[in-house]
Amino acid sequence: MRNFIFQLILFSCVFFIYDKLFIIIANHSAEAEVDKRLEYLLKGEINKDIIIAGSSRGSRDIIAKQIQDKTGLTAYNLCYPGSNVDFHEFILETLIRFNKPPKYVLLVVDDKAEFLCEESIVFRKDRLYPLIKYPYIWKKLAKLEDKDEIISRLFILNRLNKYNFDLRKKKFTPLDTIMSCGSMPISWQRQGRKWMYNTNEHAYKIDNEEIVKINAYKKLVDIVRSNNIQLVVIFPPNYQKNCKEFEDRIKQLSGNGVYYYSFNDQNPIYRNKDYFYDESHLIRKGAVIFTDEVTDYLEKIINEKNNATKN
Repeated sequence: MRNFIFQLILFSCVFFIYDKLFIIIANHSAEAEVDKRLEYLLKGEINKDIIIAGSSRGSRDIIAKQIQDKTGLTAYNLCYPGSNVDFHEFILETLIRFNKPPKYVLLVVDDKAEFLCEESIVFRKDRLYPLIKYPYIWKKLAKLEDKDEIISRLFILNRLNKYNFDLRKKKFTPLDTIMSCGSMPISWQRQGRKWMYNTNEHAYKIDNEEIVKINAYKKLVDIVRSNNIQLVVIFPPNYQKNCKEFEDRIKQLSGNGVYYYSFNDQNPIYRNKDYFYDESHLIRKGAVIFTDEVTDYLEKIINEKNNATKN
């Protein structure tokens, strides 16, 4: 029995030392990343006046530098393709925790899909795993995956995922090349699309919403409100008529003090396929036009607030 206990203790010590070797992998995962935006957040390096949040429609359709050049306010795009509202709330919570709160948050929402079960938009855990050397990140992952936080604290292996073992230096892809302002506009059109503009009114069924996404959106609104940030919800162009019922639902959930900007579906530009990458995203020349419209609207809000302060 004594020999067994000795062997068990010896094995535990060896395993504990072996486990700590994986710190090298954890550290290298962060170094190999090409998208540094989340790490910039953790280091407190995103102190901007205007933050754009959302998924691929925000990353493709809104060019932060263009907003910055026109308004004179610093701007940065923190939109992640394929991300859901739960992830957007996490990004804003992280922003506020480690950085100076912005003056404005432009939240670009996904028409109809924002609160529904949609496989193409998820919580982007793959963006978190490369940064598990940061306690804030591995604690978040432990909570998301129902891991014991004490075990994760003790053992590096419990924090790792397959993403961490790809030790190659990452590179930008043609589709996801990030500008210095965080935006990812696309310069070409996706092939094989039917390009039939849908002029029909679209119904929106509240019964199909996921409560976790509704709660995440409400928390997001609470975060910006409690930090005296002005929230502007953006409904970006789709190659179809916009869904008024979805827009009304967003307004219902947002409460007072929120501004909204929706693309004009009567504008011939947004009925011209030559301005779209696919049915849900603009190409760069379309993004320049839409960003200009959003900036004009934002400048009205800025002027309104400046005048209110003077009075």
